[in-house]
Amino acid sequence: MVTLLRTLGILALAVAILWMVVSEVVFHEARATQVRILLGAGAVLLVASLILSVFSRLSSKMAGRRCPRCGKPVQQGHTYCQDHLKEAVDQFRDDQRKKGHLG
Repeated sequence: MVTLLRTLGILALAVAILWMVVSEVVFHEARATQVRILLGAGAVLLVASLILSVFSRLSSKMAGRRCPRCGKPVQQGHTYCQDHLKEAVDQFRDDQRKKGHLG
């Protein structure tokens, strides 16, 4: 959603600048109100994308991580909950033993 708003905002700004140049060169008249509307729309879209980007980053940090296997909240810096962390470590050790790396 953020990238869509950012892309639309940049596109609106580019269209406004292009329309300003085309109206001056081709039509020989200034169309300031149309250019202002397009510039305003582009600015609003860019500001909205910036606000949503900041909000999504803050909410993801505040919400914390969850275990990918069961969805329980996990401690900061951890990937799995305690139960699944033990299972993942045991599975890794079993795989290494089968390969002959751990003895």
